[in-house]
Amino acid sequence: MKRFSLLGILAVSLSSCVARDYATSSRADVILRLTKVQGVGNNLTGDFLQSDVLTKGSIVNDNAILALQVIQKNPLTGDVSLVNDVFLGSYTVQYLRSDGRNVEGIDVPFAISGTMATLVQANAEASANIVVVRHQAKDEPPLKNLRRGVDPDTEPAGPGAMILTATAKITVYGKTTSGKDVSAVGYLEITFADFGD
Repeated sequence: MKRFSLLGILAVSLSSCVARDYATSSRADVILRLTKVQGVGNNLTGDFLQSDVLTKGSIVNDNAILALQVIQKNPLTGDVSLVNDVFLGSYTVQYLRSDGRNVEGIDVPFAISGTMATLVQANAEASANIVVVRHQAKDEPPLKNLRRGVDPDTEPAGPGAMILTATAKITVYGKTTSGKDVSAVGYLEITFADFGD
């Protein structure tokens, strides 16, 4: 019985020594964090996004403001210097539904990727703007199916008054000045509809 007790204590002790995922997910000396995502669309800025699929007869993309931070993994190392500044070069957006229906082009818009050119200094914060819903997505199913017809004689009326809610999973990718890869993930809730103009 004592042997099992000692084994149990040893197992608990060893598990507490295991490094956390955030400390081992990259070889960089710093951690890139996406601390806040705000949607910008339909004349509103907030922690969620109302994406209008048709605005006064036109298609307008929606943006997001990202708040980013770079912190050092080991605060006892002192100055992390310029070699740990992070240059963000690209991002991806994937749309997800809570009901699990995630077929791109049918249930949710197609995933997108884009470029960035943002520097986040070590132990500092920065912000960046990205396109979170492109023009093209609003002219393709399923978003196109949500809008009301502009001219019933030339364009069949869509279902109208329909709403699609999805979560945008935003991943940003960068490199430290010393060339080590880092990334961070953030989420934004988006409600798509043909809102009144």
